[in-house]
Amino acid sequence: MTSQKLRAGVIGCGLGASHGYAYSQADKFELVAICDIKSEVIEAFFERSKIERGSVREYMDYQKMLKIEKLDVVSVATPDDHHTNSVCDASDAGVKGIFCEKPLTTSLKDADRIIETIERNGTKMSVDHTRSWVPVYQSVRQAIREGQIGNLTRVVAHMGGSRSMLFRNGTHLIDGICYFADSDPVWVIAAHEKGFEDYGTEYKGEGGKDPSLDPASTLIIEFENGIRGIVNSAKMTPSIFEFDLLGPNGRYKVRDTGCTFWKTNQPEGSPKETTFPQLGGYPSHFGDALIPAVQELAMMIWNDIPSSSPARRARNTLEILSAALISQSRNSAKVYLPISR
Repeated sequence: MTSQKLRAGVIGCGLGASHGYAYSQADKFELVAICDIKSEVIEAFFERSKIERGSVREYMDYQKMLKIEKLDVVSVATPDDHHTNSVCDASDAGVKGIFCEKPLTTSLKDADRIIETIERNGTKMSVDHTRSWVPVYQSVRQAIREGQIGNLTRVVAHMGGSRSMLFRNGTHLIDGICYFADSDPVWVIAAHEKGFEDYGTEYKGEGGKDPSLDPASTLIIEFENGIRGIVNSAKMTPSIFEFDLLGPNGRYKVRDTGCTFWKTNQPEGSPKETTFPQLGGYPSHFGDALIPAVQELAMMIWNDIPSSSPARRARNTLEILSAALISQSRNSAKVYLPISR
């Protein structure tokens, strides 16, 4: 470990404003440069991130920024279909760490290109599935790994409200299932909400910005270790985001604000509600949720620790999303993974 701060830059200043804020608040970084192709987005970056304009250099060409600034760390917060080139170019330019927005990219071919590039170059990378760094989620996963409810059998995930689209909050929800299942997926069955029966088999990178363009969906996901994940999402419902985790000796209901825990000493017995440590939930202040993510990225670079949200798990999430589109197109047929390409 070193006391010298890492030089950070941001590509994509819309969503990237939260990244910039996180770097400015994290003690291991110096934010030195930002880039966007739209001047008005750069201007808004400073208002949203609360960073004083003039304190960082501004670019409209990220290749130029990479060449001039010799950055240690780069955030990629561009539209989804622009992640691949930005990540690969940053890795090839020699940055030590990359923090990429979700979803990883828009196709499995591009996801494989990203993974091949960062592994070839030895670039550390995390993907912004933010709950990977939220203490209550981390604590529940550790309790599951320790066998507190026996072997996990089901992860039932609920999502409601206008942002309950596959490629908006759905990426967070499905990654959360992968996070708790701790295994690779083997098949997927999906049925989209009414009106999206003919959505198609390819995600085009709309980014879940318009609920009328991106479906909510019901999914069943089987994992190699036998755990089954179920996604229940619907737009015209109250806003909800939670996970129900079931094992023979208990149950966890995890929300962004905390966890409820039921325990039984007799497998398949009647569980009683039990105290679970109420650790930190999802931060509500703009950008605060990303501070532990970028702090961890520094430790990944300095101490060679693994990411809490690695690119390979993000690829699994993308493959599940892709399989859901294929399943819907085949009248909700079971789609086995890996998807042939």
